[in-house]
Amino acid sequence: MANELIRSSKDGTVIEFSDDLHDAIATVAQGMIPSVRSIVIGNGPASFEDGVLSIHIDGDPINVGVTELEFNTTKVTAVSFADLSDGAERMGHRPQSGKGGVVVVLIMHLDCPDSTLARAGITATEAITAAVQDLGLAYDSMTASGSARQDIVVVRDRGSDLFLRGAGKHSKLGELIGRTTIDSVKESAARNGTDIGSRRSVLAMLSSYGYDADRLSEMAGKSISASERDSDPKTVATVSAVLHLYNECRWGLVSEEIAAKVGTAAIASGIGEPVIGKDLLETLALTAIKHVFNRCYMPCDGTRSEVPRINYKSELL
Repeated sequence: MANELIRSSKDGTVIEFSDDLHDAIATVAQGMIPSVRSIVIGNGPASFEDGVLSIHIDGDPINVGVTELEFNTTKVTAVSFADLSDGAERMGHRPQSGKGGVVVVLIMHLDCPDSTLARAGITATEAITAAVQDLGLAYDSMTASGSARQDIVVVRDRGSDLFLRGAGKHSKLGELIGRTTIDSVKESAARNGTDIGSRRSVLAMLSSYGYDADRLSEMAGKSISASERDSDPKTVATVSAVLHLYNECRWGLVSEEIAAKVGTAAIASGIGEPVIGKDLLETLALTAIKHVFNRCYMPCDGTRSEVPRINYKSELL
């Protein structure tokens, strides 16, 4: 990095600047912050004192992601901490109290107006949403759009000869902000246990929609645990496609009747008749779990044991 030194330890990740010509706009302090000498991401309280901006996180500050990109003379560095194992949420839905969260420190190696700092923060927020969607996370049975706790710090360099005004998606600066934020958030999320590889599981996908192993076991009347088919690529692809079909129904793109027909038929193609739940999502979840964990429905005496059928628009299926 040109003017910064980043170092990480169990006590925190520290970003140090070589001068006092760096200003920031932050959601963790009083807004506009002049003359920032260093930024600390750690477990201490959020504060700004004597040129040091401290950002609180619940987690290991070593697990940050750092991405730096440049185009000609324009350069952006994103330092992110993302724990998305708990606390993913969707805008406009009821809040939750998960301890997970996302912190992005966006360093623009250039000078800009105050309004551009604010616009860069908006662009970074959109990038966080893109990263959460890339990871396939859901909340309240819909695609998640962010985390319960989310803080952004955007830094400019008043000593730079480069002065830019545009930080939206239409600009090259906005593109760099988006790419660095997405990559650093996903890198940190992976270090904290959430990456697309860990999502390659039917149980993991259904859990995001409120159907974890405990709930499925209760509905099935038998213990549900991982099996080889849980992460089988074809099975994962099928269930993922069906869950996307469910989202399309929620968006209004297809009707619930069509979603029920197509979704259960897609999964049931390898197992015969689908299980019927009390609503569309439960029908899809039960059918998927029957397909993946069908051994759970075979008692030791060899007799067949089905999940109890509940009437739900059975004429459609």
